[in-house]
Amino acid sequence: MTKFRFRGILLWTTLFSGLYGADCHAQDTKTERDRSASYYFRVGEVQLEKNQWLEARNSFDACLRKDHTFADAYYSRAIVHEHFDSLNQALTDYNIYLEFHPDHHEALFNRSQIRMRLDQYELAKSDLQKLLRLPRSGETTQVFFRQDQYAGQVDKVFTMQGGEKGYIYNAIGLVDLELDNYEEAIKYFDSAFLSSPHDPDLFVNRGIAKERKRDTVAAIADYQRALMFNPQHAVAKHNLATIGKGKDLAKVNAGLLDEAIDDSPNMPSAYAQRAYSNFQKGNFAKALEDYDKAIALDDSEPEYFLARGMTHERLNDPQKAYDDYSAAIKLKENFDKAYLNRGNILIKLELFKEAVDDYTNAIKYSPNNSSAYFNRALAFSYLNQGEVACDDLIKSAQLGAKVPSDIKQNICK
Repeated sequence: MTKFRFRGILLWTTLFSGLYGADCHAQDTKTERDRSASYYFRVGEVQLEKNQWLEARNSFDACLRKDHTFADAYYSRAIVHEHFDSLNQALTDYNIYLEFHPDHHEALFNRSQIRMRLDQYELAKSDLQKLLRLPRSGETTQVFFRQDQYAGQVDKVFTMQGGEKGYIYNAIGLVDLELDNYEEAIKYFDSAFLSSPHDPDLFVNRGIAKERKRDTVAAIADYQRALMFNPQHAVAKHNLATIGKGKDLAKVNAGLLDEAIDDSPNMPSAYAQRAYSNFQKGNFAKALEDYDKAIALDDSEPEYFLARGMTHERLNDPQKAYDDYSAAIKLKENFDKAYLNRGNILIKLELFKEAVDDYTNAIKYSPNNSSAYFNRALAFSYLNQGEVACDDLIKSAQLGAKVPSDIKQNICK
């Protein structure tokens, strides 16, 4: 089990304000068969204003069937796809729209955010850096709201024409965080401070960058400054509770973690950290409760399933442990730790051939995993395949595993 990595803070939502292209004012015909692309686009816009998302998507689809060059319909439909969390479809529509309007501020920003969510960080950074170079345009098509990503409270509003570029610097800093460019990230966060000198989220984001470059003292200072400007900042409390503890999370500041959860009860990482702390203390039932909450809030994180599987093992529930390891593998195909742990469960269930398969996958994704070789040797021995079992045992010793002499004598006869 490892300390759960916390991402920086950036969550923007948009308010659609009406987007009317030059070709949106054509006269409508009376029959449905002959209605123009402009008609369907205007209907879609009205539906979008009323949050009739499915109806709006159908209207924009109809518009583009009539005229596949109707650029504004791609932009509007991308916003609908975002609402439905259809990120790849939204990205495709923004790509098409930007072919028509390559310098459109809102489309570039929206595409950058989708690319970040799809882990396309270099491409996201390219969009954001282009935004920094572009002059302001006169047209506003969207209003952006910044929300607390767990509490859902709006704390800032901006438009692309407002002249403030701090949000772009912050976004680039977050991209560099994901690219492990910590020095660059800090520089961008510093630039963001020029327009938002008292923004607690910026202090937290810069603190995360400093923590990852192992400047613990400076990171703590930033988290503490965030709490000066927002004493209920849950992420700052969360990070202060766990900073510098490494793998020894039994020593986390439990009080700060509890406060973080009280202040922001929808933050899965806080529950996972508290669960890990309880796991290390041997409080497995309490750990399970928090892992359940973390997964209920975020079922896309494979580490949560791995950790809960280990907790189920300690609570003598191998079937639930197996299910969690399987869920972790489904989320992350190359998750060597999950294969190793699931293989151990299969050994206990005397499913030795299946265990060999899992250990083989663990070795595939982590070739120097001495435990996987050692455990696969045991599985092969149960299958009476002594020669390959001995080869694995020797390999595990070469990789640093301590092989008991009696096991070596029994397998390598």
